[in-house]
Amino acid sequence: MRELTFRGFLSSYIKQLSLNDTVDLKTLAREAITDNPRLKAPLLLYAVEYEKIHLLKEKIPKGENAAEIIHMLDALSEQNVRDELENGKLPEEYQKVWNSYLVRKNAPKRDGDLKDKMRDKILALQQQKNCTNYRIYTDLKLNPGNVNSWLKNGNSAKVSFKTAEKILDYVAGY
Repeated sequence: MRELTFRGFLSSYIKQLSLNDTVDLKTLAREAITDNPRLKAPLLLYAVEYEKIHLLKEKIPKGENAAEIIHMLDALSEQNVRDELENGKLPEEYQKVWNSYLVRKNAPKRDGDLKDKMRDKILALQQQKNCTNYRIYTDLKLNPGNVNSWLKNGNSAKVSFKTAEKILDYVAGY
């Protein structure tokens, strides 16, 4: 699986935040000014990241909120935005977008670490309660190969986080 990039995150994030489920700059610019202020910071970062600053400036509807957005677009550049985000130098709403990206980017590693800890707890409970792998995958209707690969060999890629939780709950209540 490919690692999540900031560009890819921004595309999906603004589409998710948009009321219209789109990445069309004209629609997003209008929406950020009028109906959806949460969209403003991710949209500006998207424009910088995709080198669409001038295009976004053209699409912003004229008004008092537009001046603030244009001023921020002028202050941001492709060269400095990453450094400023990494060093926490941009306003809070931009840092929130960066933090959301980091959380999503690091989720697989975090989930893997948690699954490893759950596996250790499950193995201890299995010893204590005399619960076999066979009983686990049969009663929970799970793939025997994946359960055995995870519990015997520690291959955390074989089970999802949700499945690991399900197994832990089962063994705890066994």
